[in-house]
Amino acid sequence: MTDDTPRRAGSRPGRAVSITVNYVIVLGITAVLVSGLLVGAGGYVQDQRTSVVREELTVVAERLAAGIADADRLARADAQSRSVRVGVRLPARVAGESYRITVTTRSTPGEGPMRYALTLRSSGTDVRVTLTTSTLVGIEEGSVSGGWVVVRADAGDSTLVLADGDPSGSLSLAPPASGVTHA
Repeated sequence: MTDDTPRRAGSRPGRAVSITVNYVIVLGITAVLVSGLLVGAGGYVQDQRTSVVREELTVVAERLAAGIADADRLARADAQSRSVRVGVRLPARVAGESYRITVTTRSTPGEGPMRYALTLRSSGTDVRVTLTTSTLVGIEEGSVSGGWVVVRADAGDSTLVLADGDPSGSLSLAPPASGVTHA
């Protein structure tokens, strides 16, 4: 039995199915390519973020080391009779993340200048930066949050201490003399 129905030139019974299959294949390939691009770009962005955090923490560590050097120099100038307070204004966050500053001793007392490690660690990406600094006045080991940091040495004390500063940015350089009031 033959089909005697007239056909149009160029029409085939499977043509509609072929267009649908081609469309689905193109959509599938496009989805795979776009998802591959997003995964690749996501890794790149994370690497760049980690790099930015590391660079910013390095700059912050250098600024803190400069503040410690200033406090060390001032404390040695007249350690017995006056207190020293050096405020170091550091950013509270780097690349949108908070961070901690930890001071640890790297050398034993009596070897000349003391060496200390300033380790800055971000909270989100867990990036750590360590900078070694040397002082002639000892530094108490401890940890402070990023932001306004005060390096202090009290009169008669031969140790520098890092402390969280006043977030308002005010800093008292010395206690007021007795009998003097400020309006």
